[in-house]
Amino acid sequence: MPQVQKDDVRETILDSAREEFLEHGFEGSSMRRIAQKSRMTVGNLYRYFRNKEELSSIIVSPTLKIFDDTVKELSGGLISFGSENEQIDMPLPLIRERLSTMSDRLVDIYDAHRIEVSILMMGTELNKKITDWFAGLIAALIAGNFGMLDRRDERLAILSQCYAHSIFSGIKTILRESKSSKEDMRFMVKIYLNSFLSMLDNDISSLM
Repeated sequence: MPQVQKDDVRETILDSAREEFLEHGFEGSSMRRIAQKSRMTVGNLYRYFRNKEELSSIIVSPTLKIFDDTVKELSGGLISFGSENEQIDMPLPLIRERLSTMSDRLVDIYDAHRIEVSILMMGTELNKKITDWFAGLIAALIAGNFGMLDRRDERLAILSQCYAHSIFSGIKTILRESKSSKEDMRFMVKIYLNSFLSMLDNDISSLM
């Protein structure tokens, strides 16, 4: 007879997982401790969730959807998480304008969902997928704006991965380390993303 899952038990596990991830990080967290926090056996925990990756994905999915909906809105449906583009012909001034709005929204999302965003920024498989997707987005923007490198060029793929990791690292630092007000965080994120666009423009233009 199949195991019947109870909604209240499931929510207790998710709450315990949030606490565990915040205390120990994703890599250092333990299914055994999550079971202990949930006052159940490890065997019973595995009847609800397969592993830490599934737990983290379920915890952050609603917040990731909010972020994805925001990206779709600001790009006019052109960009969404998981989508792939050969090139994105959006001029840099328009990208700069949309990034300014995105900076405000990003800080608002973080302010409303701090725990979930903190877990989303941890070294999970989902985080790697998001970083890879973002690198692909940067490659499509470079291909669309500069036309110097083909979207499938290995050099562009490597450069885009470097840019993606650098951008995420900076945003993580601003959101996680800053004790400032929302207005100050918005200002710092805007400055950081604008500096990336300027650097990208200078880097690529100098090679053309």
